[in-house]
Amino acid sequence: MWRALFVVIPLLALFILALVFGAHNKNLVPVNFIVAQKEMTIASLLAIFLGIGFFFGALSMALSYLREKGRNRRLRKALAKHNH
Repeated sequence: MWRALFVVIPLLALFILALVFGAHNKNLVPVNFIVAQKEMTIASLLAIFLGIGFFFGALSMALSYLREKGRNRRLRKALAKHNH
């Protein structure tokens, strides 16, 4: 219960802060892509890059978790084989 509160409350605060930031930053900035140019708001650019960063961070954490889980399984098998 407490762990969920320690996760949900800061996420809710960050979401509200992002909404306030987005509401106050409606300025358009030019974004140059390799083949095109587009004007976007600062808030939408921030949301896009935060989403991309979250995706790559979650992907790297998931890969690390799976690698450590496999290593743990191999060590448990070796330990079980050694004890018997």
